[in-house]
Amino acid sequence: MIAIIPYQTFEIKTRLSQDGARQKLQAVVEPRKLLRLGLSRNHNLFEGEIEGASFKISRIIHYRNSFLPILVGQIQDDLDATTLKITARLHWFIIVIWSFFAVAVVSGGILAGDRSELWAILPIFLFFYVVPLAAFNFELHKAQKLLNEQFAADRYSLL
Repeated sequence: MIAIIPYQTFEIKTRLSQDGARQKLQAVVEPRKLLRLGLSRNHNLFEGEIEGASFKISRIIHYRNSFLPILVGQIQDDLDATTLKITARLHWFIIVIWSFFAVAVVSGGILAGDRSELWAILPIFLFFYVVPLAAFNFELHKAQKLLNEQFAADRYSLL
């Protein structure tokens, strides 16, 4: 099923204990700062909060991307491993603005009443849908890669 709003769930399995996984995550996450000044590269990979077995983090970047995924997750014990169950989503404010824009463009095209104007609006709508979707997926891929490297994710076989 294709999601209208960028949203993805994934898991990272590691052979670390639940406490070990939490400590490993704390090593790469720093508290969220309201404003990052300067060009300092002296920081962790992610920023956010870790409370008990749950966390809410995002990658620290040095450029603008409003579609940076927020990773919300749980650290869960399995039989012989620990699983990080993560949901990647957009910030709620971006979802509201993006939805408002989409509704405004579509309703403007419908209210215009002229089919030729509707076809002119379609490429604009697609552009403002595809570009943010690509930006979200680009940043999500980077965050997944960093987390997989940190946890040395093992691929478990069913056999």
